[in-house]
Amino acid sequence: MNFKLLIIVFFLSFSVLAQERKQTDTITIEINSKTKTIYVLGGIASVMTKEDLAFAKKYNLKFYDFGCLAPVNFEFYEAKNNLVFEFLNDNYGEIWQKDIKPNVMGFEKWNKL
Repeated sequence: MNFKLLIIVFFLSFSVLAQERKQTDTITIEINSKTKTIYVLGGIASVMTKEDLAFAKKYNLKFYDFGCLAPVNFEFYEAKNNLVFEFLNDNYGEIWQKDIKPNVMGFEKWNKL
């Protein structure tokens, strides 16, 4: 009986590791693409403003607004945003930080590091 349980635990842990690697690969692929995506939490109404659209155009980005339904894997999208923030710092210095809205997923936490 314990042997069956051990096998089940082994296969479950293997599948979790495979999913984590796939997510990391997805983040790397996305950061290497020409257009980067910044994920934001919206609400019932869209949170995108004219300033956000100008920011996206200036830095060749696009915004993805989740609306009022927050993603289940919040940390995954924060990690994606962190890579985009690093990309912006590497390519534009810190000037972009004053133009981005502070409520973008993970920006305040990233900015404190």
